[in-house]
Amino acid sequence: MAELDISLIEQVLSGDSEAFNRLVQNYSAYVYRTAFAFLHDKSEAEDASQEIFLKVYRSIHHLKDVHVFPAWFKKVITSVCLDRIKLKKLDIVPESQIESISSSLYNPRDIRIEIREALNMLSSEERELVLMVDWQGYNYQEIAAILKIPLGTVKSRIHAARLHLKKILSDET
Repeated sequence: MAELDISLIEQVLSGDSEAFNRLVQNYSAYVYRTAFAFLHDKSEAEDASQEIFLKVYRSIHHLKDVHVFPAWFKKVITSVCLDRIKLKKLDIVPESQIESISSSLYNPRDIRIEIREALNMLSSEERELVLMVDWQGYNYQEIAAILKIPLGTVKSRIHAARLHLKKILSDET
């Protein structure tokens, strides 16, 4: 986190509303891109972005250390997106995961469709976990903290989700 950002967060915490506006300007593109990656829908990502900044505005005063802002902010973004997925039962797929397979013998577009369909066949819980660990890059401990479940449960659920995804993909070929 840059010194400018630390200063900006300190200003926000001191009640400076203009500093919060700058914070929104600085991070709005990042928030939208992340929400879109989770939700895979422009309108949903825009709505989620607004909800995220509203949640940040309402709860940033609970932040005790400005240096934890990046992790806290990422947790807010993830939480809002996962809540929207659960409430709306969205079918989602991270495009970046699909693109990484383009070196295959198959047509990359066909692979994208196949992976999207396979991920959408997972339960919402399985899909969320796969996205969090494989796309967002959260480690198992972070996922356990975000979802408020034991670490062992996270490990077993991710393992089961990956096995299920592998089975779905192998059945389709």
